[in-house]
Amino acid sequence: MRPTLRAKGIIALIVLVLYEACAGLYVSHERARLEHIVQQLEFTNHAHDLLIRANDGLSHSVLGLQQSLDSGTPESVITPVRLDLAAVASSLPDVKQFNPEMAVLVDRFGQLLARLGSEPSVDILSELRDTELELAARVARLQVQAELQERELTLHFRELNHSITHVLVVTNLAGLSVFGLIVTLFFSKLTNDIKQLQARAMAVVGEDTVRPRALSRHDEVGGLMDAINRMEQELQRQEEVQEVSRQRRFHQEKMAAIGSVAATLAHEIGNPINAISGIAQHAIDAIQSGQRPDDQTLLANAELTVRQTDRIGGIVRHLSDLSGSHPSEPELLNLNELVQTTCSFVRYDQRLRNAELVLDLDRNLPAVRGVADHLTQVLMNLLINAADALENTGDRKPSIRVSTHQQPGEITLSIQDNGHGMDAAVLARAFLQAFTTKPAGKGRGIGLYLCKKLVEEAGGRIELESTPAAGTTARVSLPCRQTGSRI
Repeated sequence: MRPTLRAKGIIALIVLVLYEACAGLYVSHERARLEHIVQQLEFTNHAHDLLIRANDGLSHSVLGLQQSLDSGTPESVITPVRLDLAAVASSLPDVKQFNPEMAVLVDRFGQLLARLGSEPSVDILSELRDTELELAARVARLQVQAELQERELTLHFRELNHSITHVLVVTNLAGLSVFGLIVTLFFSKLTNDIKQLQARAMAVVGEDTVRPRALSRHDEVGGLMDAINRMEQELQRQEEVQEVSRQRRFHQEKMAAIGSVAATLAHEIGNPINAISGIAQHAIDAIQSGQRPDDQTLLANAELTVRQTDRIGGIVRHLSDLSGSHPSEPELLNLNELVQTTCSFVRYDQRLRNAELVLDLDRNLPAVRGVADHLTQVLMNLLINAADALENTGDRKPSIRVSTHQQPGEITLSIQDNGHGMDAAVLARAFLQAFTTKPAGKGRGIGLYLCKKLVEEAGGRIELESTPAAGTTARVSLPCRQTGSRI
C-alpha cells in the first residue's frame, strides 16, 4: 500500500511536530542547565556578599583589639570591643556554612568571646586578635574563590546561552531548508504530473493516438491517471461500437430508402420489359404467320429494344452505385457526380413523382474530401425531408432545387424546396436528436441530427433557412481543395 496525498500530508505534519518536539526538548534541557547556573550564581553572589560583610567586620574588630592592646588599659575598652566582637560573632555562623573547615576557628572564637565576658584579660584579647586575623585571612581567600567562581559561572552562562542560540538558529535553518526542499520537490513533481495529466486528458479529448501513461504514483493523482487511461480505453471501445452502430444504421436507412422505391423501380423496369416482350412476341407472331417484317420495321424494333434495355441498365446502374459499398475513410470526391447519382435514384420515389427535381450544378467545382457514404446519406436525408415537405402544398407546383457552387475555401451544396416550411420554434430545434414534426411511422427525429454530425465530422457545417408556407433551404458547406485541383 502506497500512502495517499492525505497520508503524505499527515506524515509530513507528524515529522514536523516530532522535529519541533525534539527542538523543544533540547531547549527545555538547556534552559534547565541555565537555571541551575543562575541558581549557582545567586548562591555565589549571596555568599560573596556575606564574606565581604564578615571580612569588613573582622578587619574593624582587629583594629579595635589592637588599639586596646596598645593602650595598656584593656579594662576601659572591653565594653566597646565586646560589642564589635559580638557583631562579628553574629556573622560568622553564616560564613561557616560556606566552608566547614572554618568551623574550628569560629568555635574557638566563640569560646574566647565567652571567656572575655567572664574574665577579661590581655591574653584573651591577644588570642581573640590572632583568631580574628586567621579568620580574616580565611575569609579573604574564600572571597577571592567566590569571585573566581562567580566569573566562571558568568562565563559558563554566556557560553551555554550562545551555544543554545547557535544550535537553535542552525537547527531551524537546516530544518526549514530540508522541509522547504522536500516540499518544493513534492509540489514540483505533483505539478509536473498534473500537467501531464492535463496533456493526457486533452489528447484523449482531441482523439490523439498516444500510449497510456505508466503509473508513477500510487496516490490520488495516480488514481486519476489510471482513471484517464481507463476512460481512454472505454472511449475507444465505445467509439468502435458507435462506428459499427452508425454504419449499421446507415445501411439500414439506405436499405429502407431503397425498399421505399422498390415498387416504383419495379414499375419503371416493368415498362421497358413489357415493351421488349411485346416486340419479341410481335416478331414471333410474324414469323409464325409467314409475314416477315421488312427491314425498316426490324430496325425500328431493334432501336426500341436498345432504348428500353438502356433504360433498364441505367436504373440498375444507379441502384448499384447507391447501394454498393464505399470506403469508410475520407477520400477526394466529385461532389457533382455524387449528387447526380443520388438524385437519379431518388427520382423514383413516389413522393417525387409529381415534383420537379432541378439540378443546378457548378461544373468547375474542385474536389472535396469526405466519406462518400456519409455525404450520400446526408443528401438522401435532406431530399427525403424536402419530399415530405411537398405534400399538400396546394396550388403551387412542388419543386426541389439542388445546386452546388464554390465559395472561397469551401463548396456549398443547397437543397431548396417550396414546401410547408418551418416556424422559428421548430427551426431552433430542427437539429436536436429525437425531435421530429412528422407523424408516427414516418420519422424518428434522427435525420437532421445525423446529418449535422456527419457534416461536422467532415469539417463542414450545415444551416437551415425556412419560411412558413414558402419553403426551406438546407445549405451544406464543405472544405475543398484549392481552385484547380479537380478529379
